[in-house]
Amino acid sequence: MFDDLIREQDVPWAASLMGLGPNGFAPVDGDESRFQAMRRLDSVDFEACPGSGKTTLLVAKLAVLAVRWPHRKQGICVLSHTNAARNEIGTKLGNSAAGLALMRYPHFVGTIHSFVNEYLALPWLRSNGLNVRCIDTQIALAKRWYELPYTTRIALERSHLTPAAMAYDGPDYTGGKVGKFGPHTPTGQLIIAARRKFSEQGYFCFDEMFVWANDLLDRRPEAAHDLRQRFPLVFIDEAQDNSEEQSALLHRIFCAGDGPVRRQRFGDSNQAIYAKPGLAGAETDPFPGAAVHPLPRSYRFSQSLADEVKGFGVTPQALVGAGPPPHIAAEPKMPAIFLFDDASVQSVLPKFGAHLVASFDAAALAAGTFTAVAGVHELDQNGRVPHAMGHYVPSYDPSCARRETAPDRFAQYLARARFETAGSGNTERLINAAAAALLAASELAGGTHGRIARKSPHRRMLDYLADSDARAHYLAFLELILSGRGEFASPDWEVNGLPLAVEIVKVLSGTAALGAAANAFLAWPPVPAQTDQEAIFARTDNLFAYPSEAPEVHIRLGSIHSVKGETHTATLVLDSYYYNHHLSELKPWLLGAKAGGSMVNNRGRQVFEGSRTLGRLKLHYVAMTRPTHLLCVAMRKDVFDAGELDILTGRGWEVIDCCAAAEPAEP
Repeated sequence: MFDDLIREQDVPWAASLMGLGPNGFAPVDGDESRFQAMRRLDSVDFEACPGSGKTTLLVAKLAVLAVRWPHRKQGICVLSHTNAARNEIGTKLGNSAAGLALMRYPHFVGTIHSFVNEYLALPWLRSNGLNVRCIDTQIALAKRWYELPYTTRIALERSHLTPAAMAYDGPDYTGGKVGKFGPHTPTGQLIIAARRKFSEQGYFCFDEMFVWANDLLDRRPEAAHDLRQRFPLVFIDEAQDNSEEQSALLHRIFCAGDGPVRRQRFGDSNQAIYAKPGLAGAETDPFPGAAVHPLPRSYRFSQSLADEVKGFGVTPQALVGAGPPPHIAAEPKMPAIFLFDDASVQSVLPKFGAHLVASFDAAALAAGTFTAVAGVHELDQNGRVPHAMGHYVPSYDPSCARRETAPDRFAQYLARARFETAGSGNTERLINAAAAALLAASELAGGTHGRIARKSPHRRMLDYLADSDARAHYLAFLELILSGRGEFASPDWEVNGLPLAVEIVKVLSGTAALGAAANAFLAWPPVPAQTDQEAIFARTDNLFAYPSEAPEVHIRLGSIHSVKGETHTATLVLDSYYYNHHLSELKPWLLGAKAGGSMVNNRGRQVFEGSRTLGRLKLHYVAMTRPTHLLCVAMRKDVFDAGELDILTGRGWEVIDCCAAAEPAEP
């Protein structure tokens, strides 16, 4: 049915369409992995190293299939883990008319969540008489939380429970993380009642859609058969990131039992990191499976960098460095390690900025992407230095870096929009962020207009307020947002911004007074007092400019999770703390004394590292495989002895001491 859809002569055409030239997928030095991957249409898992161009390969296959697809009522299903990955696929498919055809019926290109919503959960809920108004975890949990009596909320908080306890994992609204307050307790019954009430009103958490999808399959097993008939060929991108919940459901739909579909998964098991603490990978249908096709050649970085980072991969893989790409006219640089102590931790970013300016010319600094990332980005002020990004940059805002979770305050919507549009001059995202935040506040205040819509948040706001005096308030509010690029001092927000926002939300929600949830959402967060030394870091868009006056380079700050899948010109990996300092624990791998996630002991048995170490390895393997030209790390100086620093320099690392006393200024 599929085996002859991609022919040998199609491969050069697809490579040219992707901008790689006709030989883009041709064998290189005897390596036919990309060429053979283009031709394969059996069920297989592609184990793709960082920078192997797996998404480009996937889109090239889809472009050929779009031309040759023979079915009018059966389609190809392409599932991605994140909206960012879905958008990348959609953008690349837009390079050809055939590719655009895949974005329409009978095909599906989208996230796993959107697929589950569209084909399973939403139809099932609506068939049971539920009008789905809003799928937003933060809003659904807040509504349920504030439905509880005040004394009940206090009791839950004393048991170290948060609004997250209001999520459920059973179609009878039971389950979730409720501690001792099970369904047999009076408090547990109140929790279930609140979950039921707002679910029946149409407010759901994102992951609860999987509950209802499984409920449909339990009650109507034929639904899986129907989906297999509709989508006989399935592609899954970033498959290593799928949770057990996601993998088990997709396996149930497409693979379990008789008549499985053809399925190809793309991913890298060494990059399996998860945004939610404690979230584990798939067990029902882990990646990779039995049929594996390796893609070992990286077009991101050189062999010298590949040799430095491949030991951090939990599963040893061949890593062939075939980069860097030619878009930056610069040679690869030797890796660098920045050493600091408590007193000099805030000197790391300026030293990194100076190193970039010394390493790259003005054209490369203007065209390149420069980042600094940490494994932990929620700061505990009392934590061990460095605990998180905030110890390096006190003004760092973690909410800007969260890609897939909804902000939980109005200010965070604006902060994320500033971060995403920094330097572009584009105001559209800022306007839509303000509109989306107002809609979220109205939901918390009791609005019932819903958020399942195709129009942009701004267009929806104009529609909702078309015949209202609040429309003028909304336009004035946008002018205020744009005049300050979404930044407010707390007093300015209280005097000018908040009154307008409150009036708009009252109209949207149809209420005369906002409740506690909406007021908490609209409150502007306090800004910590800053010392003179911290003033240079006082930005709220998570961009560090160096020098502070007349900057020559801008460094984007974020968590390791926030940059997954990205390519940078230079990346600084900052040490952070979770039970211990991450990079300090990984020092043996940095020194070359260890490699991979296991070793053979003196009895000849394979012994695996502990789960925490394996998690550290995967997290920092992701971080260290982002750059094309320059990898840097920052660690405490007292972790090393002199002999170990000699080992690093012998391995080709440049050592930059941030603790060294500043040289006296020239007269």
